[in-house]
Amino acid sequence: MIKIIGLSRIHITLIDLEGKFGRLDGGIGVALKYPRIVLRTGNCIKPDITLPFKIPDYCIEEDFEEHVGLGHTTQFLLSVAKLGAEYNLKNIDVVELAKLVKRGGTSGVGVYAFKHGGFIVDGGHSKKIKKEILPSDYSTVSPPPLIARYDFPWYIYVNIPKEGRKIYGKSELEIFKNAKVEGIDTLTRIIFMKLIPAVIENDLEEALEAIGLIQNLGFKKLEVSLQTEEVKMLMKQLYQKGYYSGISSFGPAVYTFVRSRREGEELVSYFGGFVTEPNNEGAKVLWLKD
Repeated sequence: MIKIIGLSRIHITLIDLEGKFGRLDGGIGVALKYPRIVLRTGNCIKPDITLPFKIPDYCIEEDFEEHVGLGHTTQFLLSVAKLGAEYNLKNIDVVELAKLVKRGGTSGVGVYAFKHGGFIVDGGHSKKIKKEILPSDYSTVSPPPLIARYDFPWYIYVNIPKEGRKIYGKSELEIFKNAKVEGIDTLTRIIFMKLIPAVIENDLEEALEAIGLIQNLGFKKLEVSLQTEEVKMLMKQLYQKGYYSGISSFGPAVYTFVRSRREGEELVSYFGGFVTEPNNEGAKVLWLKD
């Protein structure tokens, strides 16, 4: 039996949807241990995707909700593709698998989270290859280059409000096509001169301050504006408790960072949600006796 132990991810922000200097997209995010996708070979589900090698029937042992901002589509497709590659004894790089399942055409965070885990920064796509801004479901270009990957030092508190808005499909496509973004220069400086150094230096206060600033800049500002009042109120309540927070992708998942599981559980006691460790290893493959 082959088992794939996958993951989920927080997507902090896209960096540049203006493309003034020749590149679009760019992503930054964190791999999570939970929730996660766990698949194994078994006679439960017949695969409905086509790859240049046989994908075995499989069973889903663990899964998580789609369209809440935790990257389900990319993680599920990569898990299925990896299961098929292992089944056929093919040592195929995750980036190549992502090309086969057509993921990573906007942000590369989900692809590199699956491959490496940790805190991920990608470099976006050249406008020579990608001519317009498109969400991942509608972009077929290859994953972007990886700029940086570091172990992530803190626990992550996540809350998915029940009344939050799920944005995907044609609605997401229209938002991308009509996006008017501003503050990209400031956003980029905050990412590269505040957030990334804070992660490397284990400076939680500086990192959270950066997360708070990011919510009002670039494409993230638009994503926040499209969420429900319940989501925005949760972010305000977390701030009143002393925590800057953000929404992951379009949301409705809201997140913040904490030093310990106990600290995160205190937030759970106030607001619900859950606490998870970062996944600093990436997805795992286990070969087990049937």
